[in-house]
Amino acid sequence: MDEPASKYDLNLLRVFVLVYETRSVTDAAEILAISQPSVSYALSKLRKLFADPLFHRGPKGLEATPTAAGLYPELSQSLRAIDSAVRGAATFDPKANTHRFRLMMTDLGLMALFPYIVRSVLADAPNVSIDVLPLDISQLHDRLVRNEVDAAIGIPAMHEADLLIEPLMDMPYVGICANAHPRLPGSPSLREVAAEKHVVVSKQLGHEHVRRRLTEVGIGDQVRITLPSFAVVSQTLAVTDHVSVVPKALADILESQGNIRQFALPFSLEPGRINLYTCRRVVPSQPVEWLRSKIAAGLAGYPYPNYLDGDLLP
Repeated sequence: MDEPASKYDLNLLRVFVLVYETRSVTDAAEILAISQPSVSYALSKLRKLFADPLFHRGPKGLEATPTAAGLYPELSQSLRAIDSAVRGAATFDPKANTHRFRLMMTDLGLMALFPYIVRSVLADAPNVSIDVLPLDISQLHDRLVRNEVDAAIGIPAMHEADLLIEPLMDMPYVGICANAHPRLPGSPSLREVAAEKHVVVSKQLGHEHVRRRLTEVGIGDQVRITLPSFAVVSQTLAVTDHVSVVPKALADILESQGNIRQFALPFSLEPGRINLYTCRRVVPSQPVEWLRSKIAAGLAGYPYPNYLDGDLLP
């Protein structure tokens, strides 16, 4: 290295991590609330420190050199540990705290589960705020690791070692169609279901295994409509003669509204394991640990027979 390793500060390392993650000097400057020349100056000091260019301009933004790629995992983890230690230094007092929590959920999770969660949270922490963001599994891991969200609830199968994954409940699937569907009986056969056109939701919500199972039982070619969320499934079925395979929680809600009926699937389908996702920190965040416990406690009262009993995962 051209300079002694002691000639740096944490702000330089934050610049490196953000440029690595965003692949953009402009985006890093915006997140850090500093000027682009300041980011460029910090990068020049880092290049001298590590005796490496660190980034090259590529067709999709800045591309990391092998040295930068090797530095990023340990530096980013170290900064997250420092941030967690600073945030956790003060005791979290739910009654007095005004923390703003950020939670990722699907629209179905909001309809079926969020009332139990918000009641549990606000019962002990009436002054906190909650921002709920749409769940997108392609962004889930990175947003948790970068502290952009505190927790997420959904069914995507993820196994990253830096995530804490707590099973909340297993949700079975059923079929639904309009009450006035012209062909389907109350208990349709596989042949009858396979003859109908199907509505599914985007794989970004985590229900990709449903689409795979439809293909396995010979219904894959009958998927004619893919929706970005569950919000308009019932409206779509009401004006078509299509059918859909959905979590039972949604079917129960839609059936109670009077326009939709549900039926047992004539083929086996693994239930969706609804999980709580948070980031595994070297120094746990007290607010996030508290939030995890309140989510689990709130959903313990969810009126569903397949709720999974058990303690929080370590």
